[in-house]
Amino acid sequence: MKTYHSKLIKVFLILYFTVLAFFVCRIVFFTDLRTFINAGKTGNAHDYSTDWLLDSGEYVNLKEISAGSMGGDFCVSKRLPDEMLETDSVYFSTSNLCFKVYVADKLIYSYDTQENLTGLGDGVSYHMIGLGVEDEGDTVRIEFKTAFSNHRGGRINEMQFGPEEQFRYYIMNRNFVAEYLSLLMVIFGVVVIAFFFVTFRTNPTLRSLWGLGLSAILFGIWSMSDIGMPQLHMGIVYACREIVYGIPHLAIFPMIYFVNHVTRARRKIYPYFSFASSVICFGWLIFSRYVFGTDLHTMTGIVYFSYISGLLLLIILLVDNEIYCRKRKVSSNLKFFYFGAGVFVVTSFIDIIRYSVGIKVAIGRGSWFRFGLVLFFILMAFQIYAWWTSEKTSLERDRFINRLLQYVTDIGDPESKLNAVLEYLCTELNADRAYIFEDNRDGTFDNTYEYCAKGVTPEIDNLKGLPFKGVIDAWYQEYDEDGHVLIYDLEKYRDENENMYQILKPQGIRTLVTGPLKQDGEYIGFFGVDNPPAEMMQEVAEIMRLLMYFLSEMILQRDGHRRLVDYSYHDALTGVGNRRAIRKFEKEELDTSRPYGLVMCDINGLKAVNDRGGHAAGDELIRMVASCLTEVFGHENVYRMGGDEFAIYVYEESRQILEKKVETVRSMISGKGANVAIGYSFAEAGDPDYNARRAEADGKMYDEKREFYRDANDRRRT
Repeated sequence: MKTYHSKLIKVFLILYFTVLAFFVCRIVFFTDLRTFINAGKTGNAHDYSTDWLLDSGEYVNLKEISAGSMGGDFCVSKRLPDEMLETDSVYFSTSNLCFKVYVADKLIYSYDTQENLTGLGDGVSYHMIGLGVEDEGDTVRIEFKTAFSNHRGGRINEMQFGPEEQFRYYIMNRNFVAEYLSLLMVIFGVVVIAFFFVTFRTNPTLRSLWGLGLSAILFGIWSMSDIGMPQLHMGIVYACREIVYGIPHLAIFPMIYFVNHVTRARRKIYPYFSFASSVICFGWLIFSRYVFGTDLHTMTGIVYFSYISGLLLLIILLVDNEIYCRKRKVSSNLKFFYFGAGVFVVTSFIDIIRYSVGIKVAIGRGSWFRFGLVLFFILMAFQIYAWWTSEKTSLERDRFINRLLQYVTDIGDPESKLNAVLEYLCTELNADRAYIFEDNRDGTFDNTYEYCAKGVTPEIDNLKGLPFKGVIDAWYQEYDEDGHVLIYDLEKYRDENENMYQILKPQGIRTLVTGPLKQDGEYIGFFGVDNPPAEMMQEVAEIMRLLMYFLSEMILQRDGHRRLVDYSYHDALTGVGNRRAIRKFEKEELDTSRPYGLVMCDINGLKAVNDRGGHAAGDELIRMVASCLTEVFGHENVYRMGGDEFAIYVYEESRQILEKKVETVRSMISGKGANVAIGYSFAEAGDPDYNARRAEADGKMYDEKREFYRDANDRRRT
């Protein structure tokens, strides 16, 4: 019977992994993930760095020259294609360059670096030069100069021509591995620090885990900034510049501190020396910058002294520990650590050598260093696990928390993480129910998350609006005194809190453990489990105490994730849907089987308003138009496509009703002193080809716009 059972399990596993393999192949090769993977190789965007004409008459590739090699500044020009799309633009990234862009001898974009902690350099910055069909065949001219007074440095990393989405895909695709390796370091560091806070630290190794976690987070942030992704996603240039110069100095000390504590020798001289080296080097850089006005790009020696001294110190520390162990004939028990540290040291020196000999790299010179770091932290994860399993004095609740962290680490969505935590608590603690209540900030509490054991009736829909006064306030007092609430017998608890008893009794609760949730020192709610075994009550209470910070942070992450999702689908200026939202609506929600209309609206004269009143006036005009559109068509139906253009989807019974609404909004906007071009298309019987409807509406809108600008002498559409 046992043999038959084992064979059946093997068959199930083979079938499972076969299905899983086919599904992964499906996702990678037959969905839009393939489009992302191939970004930069296919699509409408293409490399635009070649065949630029210098003033000297020589054609050059912009990626192969620098301002330093050209004497500090240079000027290039190139003729734009004869056929262009309205979405076409020139996108490029620069390092330590100032420049001006002219199209048809008109200045349309300029960029100057700003003084920062490191000097006048900006590291990596991304730029978009918006173009349009009116620029077809014109000449674009760019005047570059280095940001540094010594006329050295300054380069163009890459240049693309085409739609913005293609450029972003290209950059994200090129840095995909480096970005996620960087993110992996940060996640590893966060997990390690969380592990540090929730474990019962009984030896120096566990007490020094904060050093490993902090160094992983710092190096991960440095790595992310070094490859230029925060600059692309958030536009933060100088913060990343200072991070790239400063963090490695500050990240070395916690790493050495951790390494020293995991060795058997544990000599105090190493963390002292590392701290002194980091502080002196970093302090000297700051002193030179603000006392002597030195630009840090000229201080490569002192910058690398801190890095190299840290690496040498790591080598010396490990060799010293090995000698110490061999003299005493004991095992260092650090095989994972030695291998990881060795790879980290070797890859670090490879990158230092590559930088010193001037090997050309587009963005991010620390690719080998990054790889070594990630491998080091991965191997450290194995090493930590080995220490953890061999830790004889660890309490059962520490192992419980560790398993819980491992259980939710691979779950990316905070909502799913919270549900997974409750499921884990309920299942592992043999409870009937695990839940979270959150403060509504109006004197009431809602049950927001719940997991019930099999056969237990859910209560989440019934437990809304629980009052604080007279009910929850008693628990908050117990949280202040004991950090938790323990109910060993609900009937005996009745005398302490009758109101809470009346809420708990109908749920079939006999025993209960709850603990508070806090953020920034303030209670934001509580979580708990119903009917855990009576003999486990104290142990469960301690587990709740350890989980308080973790769950509170997950709720904070959830709130941030919700804000991020909302922002990603809504226009920040007007609050209506954005381009991403309308694409989602068209693909997933648009009912093309019923009559619907598509209205395109473009503001006339926005540039003139910006010129007269500034961009604040222009923003106010855009908000006013959006307000009129939402008032007539409904807030959920209006989308801002970008700039001054809006799109509206509506379900109407007839064309006449749609036309009436179009005239209403046109009159409303005109009455406020503004003018818009509107085009619409109506599918009386529905139409799955919404792109054709867009083309029709666009055509009518541009006809109106051309009529408006017929007598204007403005080469650019506003």
